[in-house]
Amino acid sequence: MLKGTSDPVASAQYSWGGEMTLVQTIVETMSSVSGRSPEELPPLHHVVDVDALESVFGPRGNGQHRSVTGEISFMYEEYEVVVESQGRVLVHVAD
Repeated sequence: MLKGTSDPVASAQYSWGGEMTLVQTIVETMSSVSGRSPEELPPLHHVVDVDALESVFGPRGNGQHRSVTGEISFMYEEYEVVVESQGRVLVHVAD
């Protein structure tokens, strides 16, 4: 599926340095889409390198924000998850 070919079925805004991690934001969003509890979902680290995902867009070790823009997408069950550099998480139904 190409991003943008359908409207997202869910979206969330992640705040870099906020209370929730990016992984928690993705899992909570997927939980709301699938109707399953976060514990019932397959581990996210089975489909994407979660450490790399957080480090690509997250703040540097000294707390400074990165000037990177873009997005990373991956398949998670029957959904395409898109994480944008500004923290927006979009979930699309895969074709």
